[in-house]
Amino acid sequence: MIIIYDFDGTLTPYSLPQYEILKKCGYDDETLMRRIEKEINNKNAKGLYEAYYKCYRDILLENDIVMTRQNVCLGANRVQLNNGVADYFRNFQSSKTGVKHYIVTSGLKDYIDETSIREFVNDVYGVTFKQENGIYVNIDILLTDEKKVEIIQKVQNENNGINEIIYFGDGLTDIYAFEYVHSIGGKNVFITSNKKSMANYQKLNVNGIIDECFEADYGLDSKISRYIQRQIVAEKDISR
Repeated sequence: MIIIYDFDGTLTPYSLPQYEILKKCGYDDETLMRRIEKEINNKNAKGLYEAYYKCYRDILLENDIVMTRQNVCLGANRVQLNNGVADYFRNFQSSKTGVKHYIVTSGLKDYIDETSIREFVNDVYGVTFKQENGIYVNIDILLTDEKKVEIIQKVQNENNGINEIIYFGDGLTDIYAFEYVHSIGGKNVFITSNKKSMANYQKLNVNGIIDECFEADYGLDSKISRYIQRQIVAEKDISR
């Protein structure tokens, strides 16, 4: 069995990445989004993610900060996770359960590679930059909502075409992944934390593509952990 997770809003309590380097430059979510919207309205970028990373680079340049891995990953080891996430991954790590875990995100891969849960995850797929002499230059891979499906298919191919996939997501940006996993007979789990996310869940589930909806609690006795344990037991029973 394979479990694939979105990152921000799914494993963390915030829907946007909380990059410490941007906060050092005086940007919070509100000011950053205003700048991104301006970038899109001025047609300086083709879409949300391209605008996001263009603004990211421009902000660092304006503040004379070199885009090295050290700067980009600042604060990654202190990233706030949802309740119980660390214990959840320790409990369901591949060496103990045979379950493989993957993170697929439109955030920065290198940043997530520096987080405390990386050791329990089989692989991370996210946005990457080309580097020259240790400095990030142009975007190499821009992982959009649509491209998440390509990554899920890649994970399938790397695991003998497996369809036993559970996808965890928290918002409308996960719609393509949810639709694809549903189409192959996998299971979708929606993580909710407030009224807005519940409204998004209702929009996404009009066609019944979400199998479970849980609050963002991954504790060992949480509904999420009990659900995953049941899936593991059921898969073992089928394979006997």
